[in-house]
Amino acid sequence: MKAKKVLVIGLGRFGDSLIETLWQARAEIIAVDADPEQVEQAKDKTSAAFVGDATDPRVLSAIGADHVDTAVVTFGEDFEATVLCVTTLKKMGVKDVIARAATMRQAEVLRMVGASRVVQLEHEMGHRVAADVVMPVASDLLDFAHGVRVVPWIAEGKMVGKTLAQAELRKRWEIHVLGVRPKGAGGKKLEVPGADYTIAAGDTLLIAGAEASINRFVRESE
Repeated sequence: MKAKKVLVIGLGRFGDSLIETLWQARAEIIAVDADPEQVEQAKDKTSAAFVGDATDPRVLSAIGADHVDTAVVTFGEDFEATVLCVTTLKKMGVKDVIARAATMRQAEVLRMVGASRVVQLEHEMGHRVAADVVMPVASDLLDFAHGVRVVPWIAEGKMVGKTLAQAELRKRWEIHVLGVRPKGAGGKKLEVPGADYTIAAGDTLLIAGAEASINRFVRESE
C-alpha cells in the first residue's frame, strides 16, 4: 500500500505529536514552520522539513503542497493564519484539509472556507475530563480504546484470493474484521463476513486492532 503523503503546517506541541504518530505509521511527511529551531527538531521524523511562512501561497507551492493527500494546519492561536492556509490549500486542490480551532465559531468558519475536518483539542479534552468525573466507566472505556484503530483497508497484495480463515488476520496480526464491502458495491452497507469469505482485490475491509498491529499488517501484506 502506498504511503500516505501528509503536510503538517505548524510545529508546536500538537504538530510535533502529530508527526510522531504519522512517522510511526510510516506516512510520508512534509513539515513547514516559521521557526528554524522547530524545523531542525522535526527533520529526523519527516521526509522533508522547511522553514517558511505557510500563509504565503508561493511557499506552499514551492514545497509541493498541491501533491499531498492530506494537509493538517495545526495553528491554534493564530486564527487568521489558519483561515489563510485552509483557503490557499483548497484553491491548490488539496482534497483533505484538517484544521485546528479554538472555538465553535472558528470551527464553523473553517468549515465554510473548505476544511474537511476541524479539531478542537480543548473541547475534546473537556469531554474526556467530564466523562472521568461523572462516569468512571466511560473513562475506563476511553482508556481501553487508546491506541486501538478502526480503519478501512482496500484489499491488495498477498491477502487477495484467500478466505478470512486462510488469511489468519487474528492469529498473525491480532486484527479483527468488522465488516466488508465488495468492490463495486458503491454505497452498499458493510456485510458481516464469515470465515469462508474470499478476499478479492479492491474489496474494502473494516479492520480493528492495536495501532502497531495494523501498521505491521499493512507493511507485511503488500
